[in-house]
Amino acid sequence: MDEKQQKMINELEGSDRELSGIWAIAVISVAVFMSLFHLYVAGFGLPGLGSKTFLIFHLTLALVLIFMIFPIKNRLGQTRIPIYDIILSAFALYVGMFIIQRQDASSIMSGEPTGYEIFIGLALIVLVLEATRRVVGYPLVIIALVFVAYFFLGEFMPGQFYHSRGDFERFIYEITYRNNGIFGTPIYASAQFVFIFILFGALLESTGAGKMFIDLALRAFGRYKGGPAKASVVASGMMGSISGSSTANAVTTGTFTIPLMKKVGFKPHVSGGVEVAASSSGQFLPPIMGAAAFIMVELTSIPYYEIIQSAIIPAILCYVGILFMVHFEASKNGIKGMDKSELASGRKLLMQQGYLLIPIFVLLYFLVVERVSVNNSAFYSITILLVIALFAHRFKESMARALVFAAILLGIAFVFKDIAELLNIGLYKLNDLFGTSFFSSETIRWKDPIAYMVLLGIIVALVFALGQKKLKVDAAPVRYGMREMLSGFEVAARNSLSIIVACATAGILIGVITTSGLSTKFTRIVVGFSSDLASMVPAFMTTDNTELYFALVLTVFACLLLGLGLPTTATYVVLAAIVAPVLTDYGVPVLVAHLFVLYYGVLADDTPPINLPAYATAGIAKAGPVRTGVQGFKYDSAALLLPFVFTMNNTILLITDASWHDVVLAIVTATIGMVAFASFIQNWLLTKYHWIERIIAVVVALMFIQDNGLTDLFAVILFAFLIGFQYFKSKNQQNVETAQAS
Repeated sequence: MDEKQQKMINELEGSDRELSGIWAIAVISVAVFMSLFHLYVAGFGLPGLGSKTFLIFHLTLALVLIFMIFPIKNRLGQTRIPIYDIILSAFALYVGMFIIQRQDASSIMSGEPTGYEIFIGLALIVLVLEATRRVVGYPLVIIALVFVAYFFLGEFMPGQFYHSRGDFERFIYEITYRNNGIFGTPIYASAQFVFIFILFGALLESTGAGKMFIDLALRAFGRYKGGPAKASVVASGMMGSISGSSTANAVTTGTFTIPLMKKVGFKPHVSGGVEVAASSSGQFLPPIMGAAAFIMVELTSIPYYEIIQSAIIPAILCYVGILFMVHFEASKNGIKGMDKSELASGRKLLMQQGYLLIPIFVLLYFLVVERVSVNNSAFYSITILLVIALFAHRFKESMARALVFAAILLGIAFVFKDIAELLNIGLYKLNDLFGTSFFSSETIRWKDPIAYMVLLGIIVALVFALGQKKLKVDAAPVRYGMREMLSGFEVAARNSLSIIVACATAGILIGVITTSGLSTKFTRIVVGFSSDLASMVPAFMTTDNTELYFALVLTVFACLLLGLGLPTTATYVVLAAIVAPVLTDYGVPVLVAHLFVLYYGVLADDTPPINLPAYATAGIAKAGPVRTGVQGFKYDSAALLLPFVFTMNNTILLITDASWHDVVLAIVTATIGMVAFASFIQNWLLTKYHWIERIIAVVVALMFIQDNGLTDLFAVILFAFLIGFQYFKSKNQQNVETAQAS
């Protein structure tokens, strides 16, 4: 990611503070340390330190970095860190260290914190909310304050919202010193899982992988109707599946794809909207799925590999829907693809940078086949990524010198385990010398797979270098070195800040929800309302799922309302705590309920007027941000009915005992339904719809929701009839146009 792109992301997220000199060095140092710290923990853990300490340090580093990077308000044009933000950074560090030191104190363990401990807890809450305001914006802070107000005013609330638990000291204690507040599930997932994958995505991007994904997608789809837009969808999906940030993804890929879309005839706001939809929907696509997949692991206790296994088919279907939306848009406006001469050779592209796909395959191997922990899988993938990237250019430049360095590195990797044992013995003896117990027998750790990752990385880099020489292919455009690696570490820390503080603030919400019992009350309200609505439906129109349908519709509105203006991570946490239990009460499987709220939470993030990816792509496309955001919502809405489909038919989530025939049938019918719905939105299939045809298209899409063989068969026949009618209609129009032209 170049400086211009990073500057755009920083400004969108609320920071136009451009530091230089010692100030810039200070920020880079903290950011790189933060990334290296998380990389070490992912690979080796923290001997002698508990997980709670890690969470506190994780949040503390984020707070320190936020007050160094983000100004108190935007557009101040600051070129140095003002004294008040230096004080805030130092105070945040002090608060974090105090809580680490006092977490096992008798006053905390007994639930009777001292007055000073209450003050520090209150200070932490204020620091988190202020950091959230600077990075994420006001909406999440306002929602948090509303929940806090509810906690203290519960005794004045009517009906089921009444509670009498609004004690100030209890609130501070629960939110800051217990595990169901700030240091609850969201921040745990952020520290343990999310950060390391953001680091993986940032390092991969620093090697130039984003441009490679775009070039490969253009090669595959560029020459077809609306090719650059289709390539944008595919490239953004590939990058979005690992980047963890829809805004960063939109800027990275949009810089290249939006001008190409405009060049072939897409309107500026449409080009930006396509990129918004494609970038945001990457949060559905494994292996990372934004931050939600890892938080889902903690909230549902479902193994990670089962979650990504269930998420893969709906995610692909979502992108199929966006691709058809693009296809219909191109057909409506007569937009063709790119000339084949403008496209790079696929074989040369793969030989030039195809090695960057290897770390992704390694990641999937460890996650899915070996079922290694998420942290270790990411750590091994980063290890092989760095080795390949560092040696790829060097083998081609000077084979002999690179082989010497490779042999030295390989030797160190294979003997370091023995070296670590000797170093640990020496460090352990220092305890007696200085009268401390700081060092343990496992202070320095090593794992055997690291050496094999180094070996595999060197082999891959060597093979590609030899292949490039033989086929006379240029080396990758990015010559990877220390500067690029440090840049990746810095970008990872910056990109993680919005997620970390969003998770911390979401922890406040969950603390209030848990302590006040709000989630069960909300469930009773929705269930009661759904039952009342179902009773109003005529008997001949009701099914066994009528009440569930109403609950799902109400859930959609709740997701869109609660998620408006929030980052996806915070949205999912809130919805998972409040809304998902409603669906599980109706017998919906836990994983299905969580995927349902995730999909509509992401759609809420794409809803104007608060839509950061739209502001990013609008700037690149030179279009209005609201108009671009509307287009982004439009293209995302191709998958609007998809959560209803997998809720009523769990087969496509691969969580049933259905045969492969049933799975294929479910995928086919879901695809037809999405195509029908996309054509309804675009008012086009093979030619423009008559209003009656458009109604038929949406009826077909709705019929596929119900898991019923008879309705599916009738919908297929109806859609086949619609296609046939559209075919003859378009032929007649072509004949008329030909006759008029002659």
